[in-house]
Amino acid sequence: MSTHRATLVPVLPSVNLDRSLAHYRYLGFRVLEHAEDYARLAWSDAELHIYRQPELDPAANCIGCYVRVTDPQALRATWAGDGVECLDMSISSHYGPTAFAVVDPDGNTLRIGPSTDPAP
Repeated sequence: MSTHRATLVPVLPSVNLDRSLAHYRYLGFRVLEHAEDYARLAWSDAELHIYRQPELDPAANCIGCYVRVTDPQALRATWAGDGVECLDMSISSHYGPTAFAVVDPDGNTLRIGPSTDPAP
């Protein structure tokens, strides 16, 4: 058993980094660093990296990540109230619970779910 503490950071592609940064700022992320082809963002205690990939086809992009939050329904209500399209997702014990999803302009999917798994 490892005694190392680890943190995973999603790294998502973007056709247009400025457009992506605007999208994630709208969701409440803050920019930690921004270079011409790479950016680091933070939201609460989570971090997200975005890199420029001009040849990306957003319609064919199947990349995404799972975001655990304390109250996904409250977050959904806030984001939906701000005009963010929140997609219905079922809660699945097989792949992990997901309450809803948000797809960014580059086709990256953020699946939002509870910070703890629901009781069996």
